[in-house]
Amino acid sequence: MKLSKQTLAILKNFSMINQSIVIKPGSKLETISNVKDVFADATIEEIFDKQVSIYDLNELLGVISLFEDPEISLEDSYLLLTQGKTSQKYYYADASIITCPPDKGVTLPSEEINLSIDRNTLSMIVRAAAINNASDLTFTNNGITVHDKAVPNSNMFTVETPETNDTYNLSISVDKLKMVPDDYEIAICSKGLAKFTGNYINYFVALQPEGSYEKG
Repeated sequence: MKLSKQTLAILKNFSMINQSIVIKPGSKLETISNVKDVFADATIEEIFDKQVSIYDLNELLGVISLFEDPEISLEDSYLLLTQGKTSQKYYYADASIITCPPDKGVTLPSEEINLSIDRNTLSMIVRAAAINNASDLTFTNNGITVHDKAVPNSNMFTVETPETNDTYNLSISVDKLKMVPDDYEIAICSKGLAKFTGNYINYFVALQPEGSYEKG
């Protein structure tokens, strides 16, 4: 088996959510943060024929980068990477010490708010958050705003969204915006969860506890 550039990019992205991962048999990758406030899943082109448990995903990616295009074999207790005359064994971790997503995955209890965002706008939002040293991303009926809720008159960057009769003010922490560049459909459950649906990857992000929603 060889891992595509897209799969490697997904694994790199997932390492920012949780440094560890348990890859189950099949063609789906899942991860969840240790405090269980960010969940992500992605469909990949490769098929894993056995469970692979990795404690330090960044370390594994570093090992893979030693090779130009390695063949990866899933052995019983380790990954075997080979290319030409070179090879490396990378041993699996104990899956019981890794925080794993629930077996049934994650779903939204309801969807009160639906928005779309393209990859360029997402990139601008992430850059604006860094430039303004902003800590919060707030969804309101007037738009999406990056700011610092704890600082009065903080600098803010806003993206207008379609008009709605609903009134809401719901936020997530900027440090949870760990998405791969893509276009996303955003569905928000006012009870505390937002889903970002991309072309091949999905993220579920917990909302901050204080927030409001009133249907118009």
